[in-house]
Amino acid sequence: MLSPRLTNCVDCTTVSALLADIDCKLTTLANNQYNNVVFILNKPFPDTVLGDLLNYKRILTNRLCNPDYACTYSTEQIASRVKLLIHK
Repeated sequence: MLSPRLTNCVDCTTVSALLADIDCKLTTLANNQYNNVVFILNKPFPDTVLGDLLNYKRILTNRLCNPDYACTYSTEQIASRVKLLIHK
């Protein structure tokens, strides 16, 4: 299976930068859902993206404290998946 990589910039693959990107996307999704509920907009909500981003945030937070956490996957591999989710 092909796995595209969206990590051209070097600074984007640091754990702290990825966590900041995830927080920004989670904030955007939460604001959209809030407006969707309050104003009864009835727009579709990407709940799988939200769940995946929360899982990657948990993994990266643990990796920030322990660099050997989930060592079978490199930070670049995680970054490419996060970038794909952020741009959905």
